[in-house]
Amino acid sequence: TLYTLMREHARVRPHAYALRDSGRRITWSQLARWVEALASELHAAGVKRGQRVSVWLPNRVESVVIFLACSRNGYVCNPSLHQNYTVRDIAQLLERIQTAVLFAQTGYGADADKADVFAAARALPGMKRVYRMFPAGAGDAGEGDYAVFPPLDSEPAALPEPDLNPDKIVYLAFTSGTTGMPKGVLHSDNTLLANGRAMVHDWHHDDKTILFSHSPLSHHIGTVAIEQSLAAGFEVVVNDLPPGMKPLDWIVATGATYVMGVPTHAMDILADMKSRGMTKLGAVGIFYMAGSIIPPQTAKSFLDMGIKPQNIYGMTENGSHQY
Repeated sequence: TLYTLMREHARVRPHAYALRDSGRRITWSQLARWVEALASELHAAGVKRGQRVSVWLPNRVESVVIFLACSRNGYVCNPSLHQNYTVRDIAQLLERIQTAVLFAQTGYGADADKADVFAAARALPGMKRVYRMFPAGAGDAGEGDYAVFPPLDSEPAALPEPDLNPDKIVYLAFTSGTTGMPKGVLHSDNTLLANGRAMVHDWHHDDKTILFSHSPLSHHIGTVAIEQSLAAGFEVVVNDLPPGMKPLDWIVATGATYVMGVPTHAMDILADMKSRGMTKLGAVGIFYMAGSIIPPQTAKSFLDMGIKPQNIYGMTENGSHQY
């Protein structure tokens, strides 16, 4: 499972880095302890195997902690609630999949200044716990009696036995909804890892790889980044830029060797490099571009720098990957 792979990396390389955002860089052993602290809380709240746990958060390491806690306890993680959704959209989707837990951040979403997702979520039947999170640096003391995400150094309390079935449903993604209501797509640990393992094998990733995901963690590309990390044991850097940095700065500063995104991300990076007179993209050796054809000039620009352009296409139902 996703969880047991994470536990093995924590055993074999406890002090190696697993995850990074603008404020935190955490090791595999820290990640394992944090996942189990959250899994313990959710179990104590009465969340049962097969129930849905939804995530409406910007790019931050907690999203990965939630996903792995779901894999551990046998919950179904629903991470694809995007920033451009309204509170009404979110409430409808949460009700439709009978969500038991919501993690959301204040001020996040298309109409966060006018509507209250926390109150809307709490009013839904079957909701067991609503986590109210705050932007990094804003503190975590909540208003009212909403749950607060456990801190990084939390110690897990009583834990249920982990769900070790790799064929259980662990993931419920929504398609874009551009031609109607978003459709739900289900995956197991195994169907996600089938692609992650193949990508790692075919592109020769290992525990020295550092992956920067241009795409948000609410998008399936973010999930594919996590799959590959768990298959190979490498660090994922999420697109949570420190103040004053552009993506190009963050890619270079983090030592990323593998960048994942879409062709427009690549074109923006190349344009920024040209404006600065840069001829090398840090340590990057592979640039993954999904969702549409790579323009020939974009591919040539990367090849001229010694970077392999990786063209990806496919349906979320199949894990997205033809390459």
